[in-house]
Formats: sequence, C-alpha cells, structure tokens
Amino acid sequence: MNIGIIGYGRFGRFWADVLKEAHTITVADVVPVEPAPGVTAATVEAICAEADTIFLCVPINAVRETAERIAALLQPGTAVLDTCSVKVQPANVMLETLAPCEGIDLIATHPMFGPDSGAHGLEGLPVVMHPLRRTNGAYSEWRDIFTAMGLSVVEMTPDEHDHMAAYSQGITHYIGRILGELDLQETPIDTSGYMLLRHVVEQTCNDSWELFTDLQQSNPYTGEMRIRLERALDAVYSQLLPPRADPETVLIGLQGGQGSFNEEACRAYCQANDIEPFRMMYLYTTDKVLDALHRGEIDHGIFALQNARGGIVRETIDSLSRQRCQVEAFFDIVLSHCIMHHPEVDFREVTTIISHPQAFAQCTNTLQERYGHIPLTVGQGDMIDQALCARHIADGILPPTTAVLAPRVCAELYGLTIHDEGLQDLGSDNLTTFVWASRHDFR
Repeated sequence: MNIGIIGYGRFGRFWADVLKEAHTITVADVVPVEPAPGVTAATVEAICAEADTIFLCVPINAVRETAERIAALLQPGTAVLDTCSVKVQPANVMLETLAPCEGIDLIATHPMFGPDSGAHGLEGLPVVMHPLRRTNGAYSEWRDIFTAMGLSVVEMTPDEHDHMAAYSQGITHYIGRILGELDLQETPIDTSGYMLLRHVVEQTCNDSWELFTDLQQSNPYTGEMRIRLERALDAVYSQLLPPRADPETVLIGLQGGQGSFNEEACRAYCQANDIEPFRMMYLYTTDKVLDALHRGEIDHGIFALQNARGGIVRETIDSLSRQRCQVEAFFDIVLSHCIMHHPEVDFREVTTIISHPQAFAQCTNTLQERYGHIPLTVGQGDMIDQALCARHIADGILPPTTAVLAPRVCAELYGLTIHDEGLQDLGSDNLTTFVWASRHDFR
C-alpha cells in the first residue's frame, strides 16, 4: 500500500519506521526533512496525488490548516486518518473540511503509544479507531492491518475517547510535567515506585511542549480533570496538617510586629471572644501570615483589610489573590497615629517619615498640612510594618534622622519620643476592618 505521512516530527518519524516494513512510505513536512532509510520525502501535493492512505501526524493545532490544504488535492478512494491525542476537535475539523471531498474515507485514530512506549515493540498496545465517513471499506482494512501488527484495536467514539483520555493520558502527562518542575534526581536509595515516577517524568517531558499544551487544552475534559486533581492534592495536604500548631496554646500570626495595630487588634479580638491562652507570632506581612496558615505553622491569622479613610489595604488584597484562607470574622477598631523619633535627635533634624502606605493614606491631609516639607518613605519588605520601623530606629538599623508614623505604644516599647499624635484625618472615626482567618480546609 502507498502510504503518505504528513508531519514528520517525532511521532511521524516513528510511525513511518513502523509502517515501512510492509508498505511504501512517503513523507512531507512544513520544513525540509531528511527521511530515514526506506522512506521517501515528497511534497504534500505529490502525496495527495499518489497515496492510498494519508496519515495526518501533525500537531492538533495544525490539523485544520493541513486539512484545508489537502481538501482540493485528495483523489477519490483515498483514506485520511489523523493520529491526534485528542479526538473530538480533529474529528470535527476533518468532517467539516474533508467530508465534502468525493470518495474519501475519514477515520479518527489515536495510537495510545509513541516513540518511547513503542520502542520495544507494538504487541498488545492499544490503538483507538472510529469511522467518521465510510466510503471504500478503508476502516475495516485498517482495523485488520492494525490487528495484524499486534495492536489491540479499541473502537470508541471521539467523545468517549476524550473523556477516558483526560483521566489516563491527560493526567499522566500533567503529573509528569508537574514532577518535572521538581527536578527529581536519581539517588542511591531509589525505590521501585520512585523509579517509576522518574520514568513517567522522562517519558512525558521528552515530548514537545506543543504536544502537551494541545493535549491539555484541546480535550474538552482535561480542564475538569486538572481542577479535580488540584482539589484532591489540597484535600490530602489538609489532612496532613496537625489540628493545632501548638497543642498548649492558640498560635496567631500577625501582619505586624510588636506594638503594631495588628497586635492591638489581636488582643481586642481574643478578649472579646474568650480566646485563651494564645501566643502571637509577629510575621509583619499578610503574605507571611497566609503562608504560615497554609503550612500549618499557626492556627489563625490577623491582618488589616480596609480603612474608612485609606480604603482597601492593597497589600492584603494582593496576598489574598495569591493564597487561600478561611475568613472567619471581620471586626473594627479605631486607629490613632503618632509621629515619633529617636530621643537623641531634634525633630528639626528629621529627613524622612517612614510608615505603611495605608497609614499615610489615613493621615494624608494632616501630614500635608503639618509636615508637607518632609519626604515620606514607604517601608520595604518586613519594614512595611510601622512597629518594626520604630524598633529599627531605636536599634540604629534605620538612620536616627528617620521618624515613623506608628501607634503610640511603640514609643513606650522602643523608647522613642512622640512629636505629634492623633494625625488621622477622621479623628475618632478612623475605623479599620481587620480579618480573623484560619487555615483553608480543602477536604
């Protein structure tokens, strides 16, 4: 039989080598190819003019372009078979573009193997088949040929195939790529199970990224598979976390440091809700609070969400967009801001005022009226926290000419001098909403 293969990539080359023992093989590709011995290179036009059967071994995303190209070139009596890892989409494309061609057989196939898994023989390996258009008996002929090759022919519709493939081939390639990101290395103590995992990584990552994305994005069922897999991973992860980070006390992570408004909010919430004993961990940022919750290092977290004057706390919103938690309560407290500085520095020597951007937003008008001549500095990293900035001024980590906009208690804790207080624009109405959060239970 004269067989034409369009697409001489990894699978096309393998498929040509498999079929050349019993058939005459001609290949074509979008780029010039150097065919293997026993295989002839030709143009797409020549293949369409002479081949009895044409295999489309192109990427899924190239099926439409290829089918449209050959539609006007096909000769009556030709059979066209695709070999895509996804079936519904290419089957629909072939029916749409090639069914109008006179005297053409269309067959959807998927050899459930490739150059790696088929390297040691095809005996017993499955190949999926489904007739899209029967004209000349090609479907029965190829079913017999595949059987004679030792393949196990599985007849099913494209939709049945894609549903099964999402939870077999799709999940295998997905997990293989995920494990590939971990860069798993061979060790002297490898178990057989671990070696199998590394084999999955090698086999799946050896295929092109194009094949992987096509397989994941073109199958209508792989999206749901990935979501279910993610939920399953999260559920198992949740079950491995201890019920409490510390059996003796409730461990609470704070967005701020010692002396911060978050500490004040934590004490107020615990007192109002009879939570005791408890211990606070000063984590400084919402990101670190949510990360500690996810790791099971704390039981609860507290962080600011929004303020009546300053609006949303951008830091918190950004963190919540990246990480998950269980929000159990919202509560408000009134915040009062002070400017304080190193006791050995005259305030007239202050060169900048440092604080959290939300604190500056709450005191915008007052700061402009009273201290518009002094540059404002937003702390970076952990020093986005006002209380930590106050501590660093006292410890000499920040220049002594730095003042800080912070809670009054920081002056007492760190021996700073209060220069001005009650700077919030809304006065006693400066309400801030805080979040009391716990770990997200994925079960």
